Amino acid sequence: MTATRSDKADRPGKGTRETTFRVASFQGPIEERNPEASLERTCEALRWADERDAHVLCMPETYLQGYFSTREEAWEHSIDLESSEFAEVCERVSRFKATLLLGLNERRGKDLYNTVVVIERGRLIGKYSKNYLVYKYFKRGLDFPVFERDGVKFGIIICKDSSFMEPARILAMRGAQIIFSPHFNRMPPENVDHHVRRVRNHHMARAIETGCWVVRSNVIWHGEKVGVGDSFILNELGETVCSAGLLTETILFHAIPRAALGPSARFWQE
Repeated sequence: MTATRSDKADRPGKGTRETTFRVASFQGPIEERNPEASLERTCEALRWADERDAHVLCMPETYLQGYFSTREEAWEHSIDLESSEFAEVCERVSRFKATLLLGLNERRGKDLYNTVVVIERGRLIGKYSKNYLVYKYFKRGLDFPVFERDGVKFGIIICKDSSFMEPARILAMRGAQIIFSPHFNRMPPENVDHHVRRVRNHHMARAIETGCWVVRSNVIWHGEKVGVGDSFILNELGETVCSAGLLTETILFHAIPRAALGPSARFWQE
């Protein structure tokens, strides 16, 4: 990591460990078509997260292989979760304590999915596949699972999912208290300002609508198209408690007071 960023609770003490749920969010570059480099960077981020006793680390969308405009290239750079190749990925991250959310191109039979896998101590405990698709060669995911770590429930939305209320609302109705939102954004420079403001406002809306904390992770990309990052952590009121800013390689960290997470059952679920 060339830079890190955290709130004041950088390395929580014993009391803080018991009263908080600690989340980390990666923002940084990616070498597409190079899963080994992506996995090494992920392991570096996991080491950083473990030093701060984080419960969950969120990496960006399709971070393992990259995000491709054609099905042929995405298929070439994809992985079957039943394969020995994926078993090796799990083995590489098995020594870390933090629950890992890792974006990848998933090959499932003849279909491709834009998926985030949830790995704990080297064991795949679940996955979420993107519902609102940008590239139509992906097959749409129709499940909205909720996961639990140390008594806190969380769910995942991926990039464009955050532009609509339904995925986040379903997760909240199923008890999620935190929603993780990995992205892979790159665009012409003239579109950046509008995109940054729109996406941030979408996430603020999702937090307010659901009463959930929202944790965003994004890539940095340099070229004809740019990816500026703007990862952040929002509280249940949509307020920014931690922000990476633009074009800065960093890992966000925040110790969320458990008292601020709210119950897993919301009043409007009735």
